[in-house]
Amino acid sequence: MYAWWCNALKKIVCSLLVGALVLPALVFGAQPATTDPQPTCLSPKDSALFYAYVADKVRREYVEPTDNQKLLEGALDGMLTSLDKYSSYLSPEKYKEVKKQAHGEYGGLGLEIITEDGGLRIVSPIEDAPGQKAGLQTGDMIIAIDGKSVFEMSPHEAGQKMRGEPGSHVTLSIQRAKQPVFDVTMKRERVRVVSVKGKLKDHIAHLRVTIFNENTTQALRTQLEDFVRKEGDAFKGAVLDMRNNPGGLFDQAVSVCELFMEQGPIVSIRGRDPKKDLSFEAQEHDILQGKPLVVLINGGSASAAEIVAGALQDNKRAVIVGTRSFGKASVQTVVPMTNGGAIKLTTAHYYTPSGRLIQKTGIVPDITLNQEDPKQGAQEGKKDKRDAQLEGAMNVLKALSLGERVHPMEGGAREAL
Repeated sequence: MYAWWCNALKKIVCSLLVGALVLPALVFGAQPATTDPQPTCLSPKDSALFYAYVADKVRREYVEPTDNQKLLEGALDGMLTSLDKYSSYLSPEKYKEVKKQAHGEYGGLGLEIITEDGGLRIVSPIEDAPGQKAGLQTGDMIIAIDGKSVFEMSPHEAGQKMRGEPGSHVTLSIQRAKQPVFDVTMKRERVRVVSVKGKLKDHIAHLRVTIFNENTTQALRTQLEDFVRKEGDAFKGAVLDMRNNPGGLFDQAVSVCELFMEQGPIVSIRGRDPKKDLSFEAQEHDILQGKPLVVLINGGSASAAEIVAGALQDNKRAVIVGTRSFGKASVQTVVPMTNGGAIKLTTAHYYTPSGRLIQKTGIVPDITLNQEDPKQGAQEGKKDKRDAQLEGAMNVLKALSLGERVHPMEGGAREAL
């Protein structure tokens, strides 16, 4: 039995080090694959033997029957999730879901979540998805799913419980700040993510970017070109609204920056080996032709959204307004495995053009705009009637279009506007 486990573990480790192919367009932060020369496999005399002993002991004596595949997948997931909250093992089923999300359609509640302190914290609810409609907010902690504590589940198991057939229901128990725990029951839907929504008001384009998927840059370009053509000389500029945008595809973040920049650095990726560091520069043209740009962010703006905000801020191409962003600046590489699954491994951090590391600190806006009428949550059933942050961003854009100087200030910009 030891020999079986040793051989299995050696094959897994060798396949990860030697034959892995990275898919750079599946999740945010993926980068080109690199293969280290002469990879070293684990010796069956140390780690593999120890693992084989434990696995065999569990298989023979654990209170309930288990199988080798479950133990192997559990070992992989435990090894990766112990590193940080973004690294994980993706089963074949989960890997398929990740690829569907990259194409902008998947089933479930539309919640971007991370593991934190043993629970599941909501990074951002996807716009128009069940979670957002139910009033769930950035920062909410999911502590139970259908009455079962998430502290007893692996992240993969929790994800499986939240996904399901469209039309079926699931109940989440939510801890919000210091409020009492409350339950939210939602109907699962086929989540079809519309990445870009645009509208014109007072000769200003309001461009709502909900996520960065494979369609984002082209949709944004088409929308902007249409607005500029219709407005002509009356066009004043644009508000790029990335509130509650959880991120997405790295290459789309770079190409969105290029829409608004004629030249200049966008982002750099730095890992353990300086020889593998990457940097990205703008190589396109400014589609707004120098007209003012305001970027609106909040605590649910993460990953790719922070790349865009940081690049435009450091290059002084846009005024950033809203509240501090989430602070997720790590790069995950997706490595497919021969069983149809994959591992997601943190391999680097990204830095803004000025060299800022945003991990955990986020993007600090130039002008702080708080939402005056925040959503009170599903337990109160209230909805916003006024979008104070968007109103403030539009006012900043109008001031910029008139050539007025806008002063950064804390605690909101109402007095300055």
